[in-house]
Amino acid sequence: MGRIAIFAKTNSHDYRIIKLKEEIKNYNNIDIIDIEKDNIFPYNEKILNYDVYYFFLGSNFLSDIHFLARYLKQNGKEVINTIHIKESVISKTLFYSILNKYVEIPEFIKIYSIDNIEYVINKIGFPMIIKHQFIHRGEFTHKIDNEKELYNFLEKYLLEKKINIKHLIFQKYIPYEKDIRIIFVGKPIGAMERINRYSFKANISQGGYGRKYELDEEIIDIGYKIMDKCDLQIFAFDLLLKDGQYYLIDLHHIFQYEGFDKYLNRNVTREILNYLNEISNKS
Repeated sequence: MGRIAIFAKTNSHDYRIIKLKEEIKNYNNIDIIDIEKDNIFPYNEKILNYDVYYFFLGSNFLSDIHFLARYLKQNGKEVINTIHIKESVISKTLFYSILNKYVEIPEFIKIYSIDNIEYVINKIGFPMIIKHQFIHRGEFTHKIDNEKELYNFLEKYLLEKKINIKHLIFQKYIPYEKDIRIIFVGKPIGAMERINRYSFKANISQGGYGRKYELDEEIIDIGYKIMDKCDLQIFAFDLLLKDGQYYLIDLHHIFQYEGFDKYLNRNVTREILNYLNEISNKS
């Protein structure tokens, strides 16, 4: 059985890290490596003492994950979620640009100057959704119903809070019938309908709750397209269902799954660790 390294921020009190520390006690071939404390560039060859590597955290400049992933790959190591090898920054914009030809995505626009806001209004119309390309969990997802709300939003976030407009995605609002979270761990492991009676945001972290949703062939096909086009093996994605059409609204190479564990009685952490072991046995 091969040795496995999981990079994570070990000082986090996030549910996923707590579960990881609990579950990993059952595996004598898997270690957690702190991406900050134990990550020194140029890399020490000691980092090559494993066979399979998984980044249990988001990709950003702060930890230079892409440099580390490339170094591991160049030294013949197996990197799970190989998108890390190719991309330095992973965002909604990146995923939309890759998948727009293959999966139905609600119409969206990015602009790089406020001078083009009229184009957004004319193209997207109201209501529209404004989301941040790097922020997930519904924490920066806003429904805008008219021009007054739009300009109030822009004044608040661009002028007062100094958010750069290049990080914003303007997207057509879909009055969905169902909001569905799907998780792949090498293959589809399940789907959960997310429901929030009090908000258009169905995220569990935004007060929603979940229940099992039966995977169908179309959802599974979308998942395998994502896996192929985005070089992902462990990921989650969110769909809206409207009039029989699925719309992809978000994709996560690192994702929340406390609701999945709770409402579907799963142990996603264990499923990830078992999958990593399967890969290590093939290495």
